[in-house]
Amino acid sequence: MPLDPAAAIAERFGRVVRGLRDQRGWSQEQLAARAELNRSYMGEVERAGAMPSLATAAKLALALDVPLSRLIHWVEQSTD
Repeated sequence: MPLDPAAAIAERFGRVVRGLRDQRGWSQEQLAARAELNRSYMGEVERAGAMPSLATAAKLALALDVPLSRLIHWVEQSTD
């Protein structure tokens, strides 16, 4: 059964963030610290258990040193 649209976006968002984090060789704890987020929340985002607000997505983009628009673009281009 296909995911509902919100769940699909959360899944793709988490996958993109994890991929970018892995490319940098960072732990969830390191990314969470750079983005000023809780490490357990970071895990929830990556597992699609939480959908970040636009402000939180911006914090993640800044921490990952990518424009927010690029991060969202990658999420949109990601396949389920």
